[in-house]
Amino acid sequence: MEERSPTAGGKARNLVSSATSLRLSLTPARSPDHTYVVQIPRDQVYRVPPPENAKIVEYHRQPATQKKRKCTCCCWVLSALLLIGIIIGIIVLVIHTMYAPKCPQFSITSVHFKNATQPSNGQKNKSHPQSHPQFEIELKIFNVNEKMDVVFGKGNNGKATLIFKKNEIGQGKYPSISQNPKDSTNSHFNLDAGKLTGDIQKSLDDDKKPIPMTLSINAPLEITSWAKNLKKDLSVTCDFDVESVKSKSKVKSEDCHTNF
Repeated sequence: MEERSPTAGGKARNLVSSATSLRLSLTPARSPDHTYVVQIPRDQVYRVPPPENAKIVEYHRQPATQKKRKCTCCCWVLSALLLIGIIIGIIVLVIHTMYAPKCPQFSITSVHFKNATQPSNGQKNKSHPQSHPQFEIELKIFNVNEKMDVVFGKGNNGKATLIFKKNEIGQGKYPSISQNPKDSTNSHFNLDAGKLTGDIQKSLDDDKKPIPMTLSINAPLEITSWAKNLKKDLSVTCDFDVESVKSKSKVKSEDCHTNF
């Protein structure tokens, strides 16, 4: 029987033990206290952040974008409101300028005193009633409004008084007239004459001197249009000089003013 050499067996055991020790020495120790350094080649380093980082950045940027959008919307709304306000202001200004009520202009055209007359046979009957002395007055009225109508003395509720030397020598109602824009109208009305004293009658019969008189009218005034209306009681006072009241003579001078 062949015997093994002790030298060959010892060599084999030594080789196995050395291989085992080398394997154990190459295996890293798995201890939680150790720090590992991982080196990555430069050609494998990525400059683009991962998707989760992009979502985080977008989340932080979104509030600023929303604020900018809100600010832009507010600016547009405020600009629109400002533009609407300017347009409304211009419209109101134009309406106020074009439809601002203005008082009509008054002027005395003529004054005529008509004496009392009676039937020639002195009889008084229904067919020939006795007439009273009256002052026939012609008043010119000019509507200066370009876009507004005028109604003066509506309902015949106006009153007119003729004054001479601080005495009321004639009274009566003022008739109603209606005018279109920029219209001129001559108003005729009669005032009943009261009892005239001798001095007043003598002064009225004098044709050599101008006769100073005052006409006072109080009547309701209406100025109307689609944009604006005005109603008020208007007082008109006209101071004038007339050559004579026996006939329709011209008025030499006059000054009419109102309480408009």
